[in-house]
Amino acid sequence: MQTISPLAADAAAARAPRTSVMLSADVVRSEGSQPTQHRVLNVSVSGVCIAKPVGLVADMPVMVSIGRVDHVEARVKWVRGDRAGLRFDAPIDLDAARQRRPGNSAPPTPTSGWMAAANERFRRQTTL
Repeated sequence: MQTISPLAADAAAARAPRTSVMLSADVVRSEGSQPTQHRVLNVSVSGVCIAKPVGLVADMPVMVSIGRVDHVEARVKWVRGDRAGLRFDAPIDLDAARQRRPGNSAPPTPTSGWMAAANERFRRQTTL
């Protein structure tokens, strides 16, 4: 029978399952600074991995908005190349984080100009 050390068990329990998503995250480095937008590589209830972490350094406190989860306190745990891992100070609602933000949906259908009539069946011109 194989025994697992308490340290190894704690480490395995501490890493929540990651989910790959097609979302972006806004990261604010300090109060009053402009948010930077990053592609989310994966997310869990305890953290997020982002791309292009320009200006982020390990142990830096940040605020993260992802999906419908806004202004969550987090800390940069690591930065390696073009990726960074951020750990949330408190668990987040993963379902809300996976949802697109209002305003990030498909663009509205054109109502004027040539684009509005582009798919109209009586306006199509065909050559024989």
